[in-house]
Amino acid sequence: MRRHHNPNKVPPFKPCPEHWTKKVHSWKAKVAYETEDDAWEFLNQNPNLKALGWHPYLCKVCSKWHIGRLHN
Repeated sequence: MRRHHNPNKVPPFKPCPEHWTKKVHSWKAKVAYETEDDAWEFLNQNPNLKALGWHPYLCKVCSKWHIGRLHN
């Protein structure tokens, strides 16, 4: 039988959302592209993401390109 887990024992890990994406119980680094052209190529192959307003941006954490909906 599982014992009660107190979630207040461990402070939550809040990484930079520009570089990380939240999974169910963990965090995962976003897919990185070496150049902006590579990121646009992926977006052009997936027009549904482009229609939702996703765009490439330069990450300040890893200095590579990611695709997402950054909120300023």
